[in-house]
Amino acid sequence: MLHQPVIGDIYYDQERRSFSLAYYDGLQVLLTPRPHSPGDLGLHLSKEALDEQVESGAFTPQYSLQHDIRALSRSQKKEIEKRRPYIEELQVLVKQGAGPTTAATLNRLKQIVHDKYHIGLSKFGHSTIAKWWKAYKEADFILENSVIERKSQPKRIDEPSELFLNTFATNHWVKSGVENVAAGYRLYEKAVRETRMQNDAITLLSLSTFTRRVSEFNEFEVILNSGNYSAIKKALRTLCKKIVTRRVLERVEMDRVSLNLALIDENGIPSGNVSMYIAIDCYSRYPVSVTFELGTNEDTEGTVRSFKRIFEKTSSELSAHGVPAKIVVDNGSGYKSEALKQIAQRVGAELIKAPSNEPWRKPFVESFIGTLRKEFFEGSPFEGPNGEVIIGVPGYKGKRTTKKTKPPSDETIKKAARLEVKEFGDLLHDFLVDYVNQPHSGLHGKTPQQVWNESIEKQPPIPVNKEQLFIACHYLEAQPKLMERGTVQVNKQVFADVRLKQCYLDAKTLNPNQAMSVIVKYDPDDARWVTVIARFGGSDTPQTIQKVENRALSEDELAVPISFDELNAVTDGLPRRRDIATRKIKRLVNQKSRRQRSGMEVESAKKNASKGLSVTDRISESNKRYAHRPLKQNRPPIKQEAIKESSETSRRVNTDLRAEQQTMQWDE
Repeated sequence: MLHQPVIGDIYYDQERRSFSLAYYDGLQVLLTPRPHSPGDLGLHLSKEALDEQVESGAFTPQYSLQHDIRALSRSQKKEIEKRRPYIEELQVLVKQGAGPTTAATLNRLKQIVHDKYHIGLSKFGHSTIAKWWKAYKEADFILENSVIERKSQPKRIDEPSELFLNTFATNHWVKSGVENVAAGYRLYEKAVRETRMQNDAITLLSLSTFTRRVSEFNEFEVILNSGNYSAIKKALRTLCKKIVTRRVLERVEMDRVSLNLALIDENGIPSGNVSMYIAIDCYSRYPVSVTFELGTNEDTEGTVRSFKRIFEKTSSELSAHGVPAKIVVDNGSGYKSEALKQIAQRVGAELIKAPSNEPWRKPFVESFIGTLRKEFFEGSPFEGPNGEVIIGVPGYKGKRTTKKTKPPSDETIKKAARLEVKEFGDLLHDFLVDYVNQPHSGLHGKTPQQVWNESIEKQPPIPVNKEQLFIACHYLEAQPKLMERGTVQVNKQVFADVRLKQCYLDAKTLNPNQAMSVIVKYDPDDARWVTVIARFGGSDTPQTIQKVENRALSEDELAVPISFDELNAVTDGLPRRRDIATRKIKRLVNQKSRRQRSGMEVESAKKNASKGLSVTDRISESNKRYAHRPLKQNRPPIKQEAIKESSETSRRVNTDLRAEQQTMQWDE
């Protein structure tokens, strides 16, 4: 029976030379000659190779006394006590003739340990207990010798150097196609030297560390940067299978994607690039939240709005919604905001942040984004206004897939815009409805809608508390003054409540000269109510007044969310948040562009040249020709009453439109 090696053991070879065991970590051993000289090289072997040498007689061990009296570490003692009930009871069963690693024996063993020691039946699996028995058997049935010491952790690399190595590997190793590790390390050395001239906190790591880090690189990252769509989809399917969920809303993944697409806004002007916020339910593959914005970067307002959509029905055809248990996001500027973290805590959702630049941590949403690009933006057939077939979303310029591909400029994207905002929302909604009702390869031929319905029938999701939801989403703050009549003004809107009036009277009673500023928390997308926090001198605790109503809205208007921008009738061209609409496409916009001149000389130029006039004479002739023509009359100024009327009309239209789109979202 082979003994477990212990540092200090002596081994003799066939020539009677002695070696001392200087290192052992359970996998590798190092034997050093005795006596040891500075120039002598040690013998490095794997544990399996050493066992083979001992069994063949090439090495004869002389075990040290530490095998019997060696001191156990704290972790070893803890591990021994964990294994002892199972090993002792299993030894009794083996003496009775039971097979030590059969399923029947292990099931019986777990029941005995449960009844005798009150340890859960599912505490440890069969493979774990079988591994314990194998180690116990190899240690000559001595439990203390079957538990080896844990490997010591390697020295931690300082954070700046670690970050620089990761960034270099991402930007150069994976994307540049360097196949030789030595060549890659030379590039890394050069980059470190150049960086240290500005930041001496970066240190050069060893070749072995660089090699290990490159070898540890996730294979999917290489596939992701390859631009091979089929390979990416295959890798994503593999990753999705490794994440096990048992019901809908157990795990929801969120991400943002920026598109090379511009739309035509209400004024007929091309917008900035479209960006989409997406949340996908991992169990049913159902897109529970899809919102898009025009010309904005990733920010807190966009991520919060996307997060809120998870709790609401998009339409009667996209009805999946509820309170998620876990939300998986990356460390983007919007998703790492404190506001999103607080809102998730208030509604009872656990927010999990995946490392940046590692999209394989969120394979479900990444897979859906790839499907959206390929099957909607690039490959979906549309029927144009004149009956023509259009493949792909009109105006979409595609994704840059290689470093050699030049990305389209903002001007090019805007010139290509042919689709109005409402038409795009309609197309997107129709695609999502079709998507959730089509068989999915990852759902064994079922549709996302079928899987969603079956899951909520077995285990209904947590109902959405709308009162709690809109209060939880009050994440922006303002500090207006509390007026005597019990009102506060936030973003041009006045909010009133009798509780505020009483709060004002109480504060003035305590101290007539104190300032009356309060903290108002609000949601920019829901201007119906705000939360007021009042803290005045003389009072020990602040007063929190929830659901302070907008004075300008009627009871019917309070039934549907409306943003501050819509109430204020924003017409300054600022980007506005938009949800999915459900309408039919009516037309494509052909933008007017100035015809490019050919460079050929026109007849009037030839005529002027034949007269032999100088430039000054030509200008004089032109002035005489147009001297008596009447000038165009300037447009009369618009009266303030007209502006107000136009603003009110705009507000009513927007309110009606939003009510039409979101009536179903707030139904119980």
